[in-house]
Amino acid sequence: MKTILVAAAIVMGALIALPVIAQEQKAADQQMIDKAFDGIDTNQNGSIDRAELGVYLQAIVDKQRADFDAAFAEMDTSKDGKIDKEEAKANSIIATYFDPLDTDKDGFLSKVEMDAAMEAAAKMKN
Repeated sequence: MKTILVAAAIVMGALIALPVIAQEQKAADQQMIDKAFDGIDTNQNGSIDRAELGVYLQAIVDKQRADFDAAFAEMDTSKDGKIDKEEAKANSIIATYFDPLDTDKDGFLSKVEMDAAMEAAAKMKN
């Protein structure tokens, strides 16, 4: 009987704590949103205009490009500006789709081919 009462007390405590936990999460989410908004609203006028949003979105694209370039350079262990099948093994997705990605069928993936694949994937998402 004591075990059941202890378990019931634990469950009740957890149920009582849920609204508090939810409120804390909501507050954390709101802080994240406020911080992002403040970062985008560069003139700090309380609204985001087209130019501010454009700068923000361009920064995201630039970051993705830099990440892509860094990943390509890391896979290109021979530093010849292209990825062969052996180098592609470092990334299971690239290795799996190597042949379809190699559009010119030269046995290598160039940045041009990888860029084209990224653009095609982005279009499929939209």
